[in-house]
Amino acid sequence: MTTAEWVLAAFLAFAPPERHESAPWADPSRDHAVGRYTKIAAAIELRCGADRGCASLLAAIAIGESGLARDADEGMAPAKPSCWRRGGYRTRCDSGAAASVWQAHAFGVDEHGQHITIRRLFQDRSLAAWQTLRVARSSLARCKHQRPERRLSGLSGSCIDRDGSWVARYRLWQRLRGWEPPATEKGAADS
Repeated sequence: MTTAEWVLAAFLAFAPPERHESAPWADPSRDHAVGRYTKIAAAIELRCGADRGCASLLAAIAIGESGLARDADEGMAPAKPSCWRRGGYRTRCDSGAAASVWQAHAFGVDEHGQHITIRRLFQDRSLAAWQTLRVARSSLARCKHQRPERRLSGLSGSCIDRDGSWVARYRLWQRLRGWEPPATEKGAADS
C-alpha cells in the first residue's frame, strides 16, 4: 500500500465525506469527495514520501483543521478563493486568512523563493502541505519544552502551555502513526 493509499484510507475512516452532506460547501457527490481526498493524499505523499510519521502528521492536521471540507480545500469562488463565509459561517478559514484543508496561512516564500499567497495555497495542495509541514515542524521544535500533547500549539503562532485544539491534532497524529486500515478498506484501496 502506498503512502497515498494509506492516507486516503485514513481520510475515509476518520473524516468521511458524509459529515459534510448538509453543509453549504458539500461535495456534489461521494465520488467527487473521494476524488478530492485522493488529490490531497497525493500531495501528502509528494511531501512525505514513505515517511508514515510525516504523512500521519499532515493527515491529522488536515482532519482536525477542516475535516477535509470542500470549501477549505478548493475555495468557493474562483476569482477570489476563500471558504464559505456567509451567514453563520463568517469566521471560516480564520475569517479568510487561511487556506487549504490544513488552514495554512500565507507568509514567507516557498522552496523556490516565490511569495506564498492565499490564492496559491488554494490552488496548490502540495504548496499548502509544504507550508503546513514547515509550521508544524517548527512548532514541534520551538515548543519542545511543553508536554508532548502541547507541542503543536505553535500552529497557533506561539507556544501555549494550556490545552487547545492542538492537543486533539497531536492525539490524532499519534493514533494515526500506528493505524492500519481494516482488511476491507485496505482491499478496496488496493483495487
